[in-house]
Amino acid sequence: MLARQFVRTMASKTSGGPIELAIIEKLTKELKPESLEVANDSWKHASHHGMRGAENTTESHFRIDVVSDLFQGKTQPARHRLVYGILKEEIEVKGVHALQMKTKTPAEVKK
Repeated sequence: MLARQFVRTMASKTSGGPIELAIIEKLTKELKPESLEVANDSWKHASHHGMRGAENTTESHFRIDVVSDLFQGKTQPARHRLVYGILKEEIEVKGVHALQMKTKTPAEVKK
């Protein structure tokens, strides 16, 4: 069995904000990942047309790479729906605009 590891990276130059930290906390609690990488890519999108007038431009776009046993037997769309469900509040209430995800099982990583 692989040792549990937790990896957090930042694409921005700031420390993790409250939404990023909530994403990390929720995914860690619910998915019990072997590895988790969360990168805030919001700075790349802040000036895009779709973000004009948005209240949240500093924590709106995230890249998530997660490896969890809980993905076993699930299709990629089902895995993504699981993550969207876990992060429902961040998406619907707190202004997360986009999630780019890689969701794998430990066996898929070993291949």
